[in-house]
Amino acid sequence: MVQSNPSYQSTSGTRPGESPDAVHQLKRKAEEALDAAATEGGRALRSAGEQAESAIEATRRFVQSQPLLAIGAVAAFACAVGVLWKLAPARRNTDLVDRLADYVEPGYRALRRRL
Repeated sequence: MVQSNPSYQSTSGTRPGESPDAVHQLKRKAEEALDAAATEGGRALRSAGEQAESAIEATRRFVQSQPLLAIGAVAAFACAVGVLWKLAPARRNTDLVDRLADYVEPGYRALRRRL
């Protein structure tokens, strides 16, 4: 048994003059909701941009004030990524690695002959 939703009114009993007013009212409400969403979206985008600029500036100040610590942090991050790369299952694209090895190998052999 299908129950009707009481929040929706049936338009079958309305007069022809009332229907366009309801459509215009619905259209106006939709436009207001769209304008409100666009305003909030723009506000959120500006806020995110300001926070990103703030984070970039804080990072710049940190690197300038403590360059060795920043280099150490980047090195530690790179090591962690390398460890995770090695521990990950071998689902990597081996075709790309093989093609790269085929490309690099002749130059590497020529360099070894010169040394």
